[in-house]
Amino acid sequence: MTSANATPHDVIDLVDSRTQALLTDLDALSADDLRAPCLLPGWTRAHLVTHLARNADALVNLFTWANTGVETRMYPSREQRDADIEAGAARSTDELLDDLTESSVRWIVTARSLPDEAWSAVIEGGAHSTKYPATWIPMMRAGEVIIHHTDLGTGYVPDQWPAGWVGLALRDAATNLSDRAGEPIALRATDSGLGIGDGGGRTVSGTQADLLAWVTGRATGPSLATVDGDLPTLGDWR
Repeated sequence: MTSANATPHDVIDLVDSRTQALLTDLDALSADDLRAPCLLPGWTRAHLVTHLARNADALVNLFTWANTGVETRMYPSREQRDADIEAGAARSTDELLDDLTESSVRWIVTARSLPDEAWSAVIEGGAHSTKYPATWIPMMRAGEVIIHHTDLGTGYVPDQWPAGWVGLALRDAATNLSDRAGEPIALRATDSGLGIGDGGGRTVSGTQADLLAWVTGRATGPSLATVDGDLPTLGDWR
């Protein structure tokens, strides 16, 4: 998949392959490993696995909205989402992994069967109920699977993120970057030539993967640099 010509079906294939890689890593973990903290504050790996399963079902809801025209929100409420994750994290290892496997399959099957005309529908999703065309739903799932695979802390690092997806995801993740930094910020990818922002402030350069990891609050990679040497402090990403 390259960012220039990716179709929703290309991204669905990417989600499928990255989900298999995620499940392979999870299969190698012990029950104690799953109860250990992940890289997200306050969550164990079991919390994160449960979140990934419920997110798959939430994005199936968005496919339903796109296909039927009937408003179908990702979650009944933020409170219900959080309660489901907390309750689900207490399950056994087999229950956790079976749930993630089955919900991931439901997402893939639904995505691949969506009628062509439904892809142009506009839906609302994400933490801020942002409006998106249905063509963006596969990218939403790809971000969950790829970034949260890193959050598991099993050794999957940003340098291993798929390059084509990184280019697409970086453009989206940086849409409100200057607001988060409190100053104009531009990004320049040293490995791809991708530029985001028109200057007027500081420019942060680095590889695409390091830029995306920084913008999403995951890591500060060694390739990142700016003129005065100090990276801007960013507010929360989503």
